[in-house]
Amino acid sequence: MICLFTNYISAQQLIWKHTGGPMGGIVGDIAINSLGEIYAGVYPFDIEYSGLYKSTDNGDDWFKVETQFEDFEVYAIYITKEDHIWIGTNFQGRIYRSTDNGVTWENKRNGYNTGECWAFGQSKEGVMFAGDGQYIQLYRSTDYGENWEFSANLRPLVFATDSNNIVYAGTHDGLFATTDNGLTWAQNNFLSNIPVSSILIDSNNNIYCGTGYYNNGNGVFYSNDGGQTWAQLGLAGKIVLSLAFDSQGNLYAGTKEDGLYKTTDLGQTWEQYNKGLYRKEVFRLKLNKQNDIFIGSENEGVFRSTNNGESFEHIGLPISSIENIVIIDDSLIFCATPSGIQKYNRINNKWENKGLQKIYSVAKNENNYLFVGTFDEGLLYTTNLGENWVQTSLTPDSLLTIWNVASTNTYIFAQTERNFRISSDLGTTWEIFPFRSWWRTSGMFLNEDTLYFTSIFSSLNHSLRRSFSNFTTFDSLLSGFSMVGLNGIWVHNNYIFLADGMSSGGIYKSFDFGLTWSKIINNKNMRTIFVSKNNKLLAAGIDSLYYSSNFGNTMHIIESPLKPNNYVNEIEEDRNGKIFFGTYNEGLFEVDILASVQETSSIVNNYKLNQNYPNPFNPVTNIKFSIPKSDVVKIKVYDILGKEIQTLLNEYKTTGRYEVEFNASNLPSGIYFYRMVSGNYSEAKKMILLR
Repeated sequence: MICLFTNYISAQQLIWKHTGGPMGGIVGDIAINSLGEIYAGVYPFDIEYSGLYKSTDNGDDWFKVETQFEDFEVYAIYITKEDHIWIGTNFQGRIYRSTDNGVTWENKRNGYNTGECWAFGQSKEGVMFAGDGQYIQLYRSTDYGENWEFSANLRPLVFATDSNNIVYAGTHDGLFATTDNGLTWAQNNFLSNIPVSSILIDSNNNIYCGTGYYNNGNGVFYSNDGGQTWAQLGLAGKIVLSLAFDSQGNLYAGTKEDGLYKTTDLGQTWEQYNKGLYRKEVFRLKLNKQNDIFIGSENEGVFRSTNNGESFEHIGLPISSIENIVIIDDSLIFCATPSGIQKYNRINNKWENKGLQKIYSVAKNENNYLFVGTFDEGLLYTTNLGENWVQTSLTPDSLLTIWNVASTNTYIFAQTERNFRISSDLGTTWEIFPFRSWWRTSGMFLNEDTLYFTSIFSSLNHSLRRSFSNFTTFDSLLSGFSMVGLNGIWVHNNYIFLADGMSSGGIYKSFDFGLTWSKIINNKNMRTIFVSKNNKLLAAGIDSLYYSSNFGNTMHIIESPLKPNNYVNEIEEDRNGKIFFGTYNEGLFEVDILASVQETSSIVNNYKLNQNYPNPFNPVTNIKFSIPKSDVVKIKVYDILGKEIQTLLNEYKTTGRYEVEFNASNLPSGIYFYRMVSGNYSEAKKMILLR
């Protein structure tokens, strides 16, 4: 029996504190200015994060560069000798420029009539080049980006200029060069029909090219006569995405799958460096004046070596996706992330990558053995907190993706892309059961000697199953829902809670071990559910967060500081009652629940700029915001090119929640942005005027 019960009360308060990790991000490019400040840009793919980040302390800490535009989807960063910053994006405004170290920005796409910007270059005479590696268009500008004109039908990946003002373009289709500032381009006869993704030119105008991009890599090539003849410097058959010199002239090559290489003898021998770069793609490679090495990796974030490549540490960016988390002894937290198992030490507040990649799940048993399920490496475990990993018989060769894993001292439970499996000998042998699962449909919860898990009949028809201590028989408790999270089941005493991830979903509750069910949240895409040791319930969805102190009889809506396209993936608690939120694209938060709804209803603990409503709008919309301390608040509206349209607010406000109105009756339909600035806080959001 299922009945519907809904009673929401607003607004319970939480105090959110970011832990500074774990590290991740799809890094489109990195660059270092003359002051040693590092810029790294990310773009969305599987995970919805974008933006430009900056470090002023050699990569130890990062902060987001705020602009009046929406967050840049960064494909390219180019810093000139004047420290002017050029950003190329995926659609959006295509080209942006800052001449004051990222404080203010201008859109500079006039005449740049293609969809993306993958690379920038500049001739000795100041002619700028920018190109689109997707849509086969290369442009040039003779007035420093004020206006762009079409130059050639090429798909550029990189530019480089020698001392004779010959500009080289590495493209998907080989190496090209221009001697007349882009009026004409000539293809190199040798490096033709092979991607050239990286170019270096030394002080003697010798040319070094790394080949390959998606595929077709054949190592590094070298020319000492302007590209007339070439010699291969080694790494044959490898995709070389990036090249860099150190101060001694040694050559580094970053590869797509095999980490970093260095040669000190012009390619006669190469030394591989992959400690800390396990299966990492070295997409972007930069060295600073101290020869510290910085690597930007797609899907992995930023890595750094301060010992000439002997070892690397994962230093950024603090925006990784977290599938689930494990807390050990209240001092260590392990997170399953796309870039591996990452450990947070709560004593020294440090993050460390413990290896592997594309992790979907992590679990522990009573002996603190850790078990991880991966996309393409099978199921592994460690008996020493990630210092060494042991492969189970679910190996990469078995072609099984492990969506979710749970464990006791006796059993391992694995939800794979084919069937549900149980092992009683640390993964040497497995018993297979006819229950299918798929990625985020793979919820699992181990309650002492009872296992609860989901299986699928079809994409919209999932079943909740239960098995007791012998794990040979399985009861079906509920069906007809659609789970979209690994952490959507929670069992507490005789209560069972389940998160339904469809738009018509919500939270199901049973108070009698699954005999009868009620729905305590309805018509919400819910991801995870949690009940604390003191019986506090938290439930998180795509755009909602709820709290209850009475097992869901009354639900309180919680305000969240998370940005759009982010949500809580998992909630866990340490032995002292401290709560942790693992999120989809902003890392790990430590959270305090304030004691009383009545006592805290007027307290504002975080800056927040809400999405305007309605959106789209015509012609009036409202914008709510909150400030935790008294200060001047500015809210301005900009068009899609970054031109200021209107100042909605510029006055001193005391701590609290406010609302302003924007009337666009004199403006045409289109995309606009509004930005709020107060103290050190700055955030922008997009809105759509639709007539």
